Amino acid sequence: MGNDFAMIALVALIVVMAFGLVTGAVLVIRDTVRKRGRWGINLRPVHCPKCGEPAPPIRRPKNRRQALWGGCTCEQCGTEYDKWGRAIASTGG
Repeated sequence: MGNDFAMIALVALIVVMAFGLVTGAVLVIRDTVRKRGRWGINLRPVHCPKCGEPAPPIRRPKNRRQALWGGCTCEQCGTEYDKWGRAIASTGG
């Protein structure tokens, strides 16, 4: 009886983990193909949308959003942009 419960719990855990991995993979692929969104991976060079300055080769995040989702702040003009090179509206804080 106890062995059956352990087996059911193990199968349930495997199903939940597989669902999470598949969901994450779908989000990464979707945003990479669309070239927008937080989950995608951008391997192309990015430039500031305002002044055209290339993003630094070694990124130093200036805030939590940049640390989690990518992007940077232009060293020339101060424009904040995402990992796809699109300007981010200032949130005021």
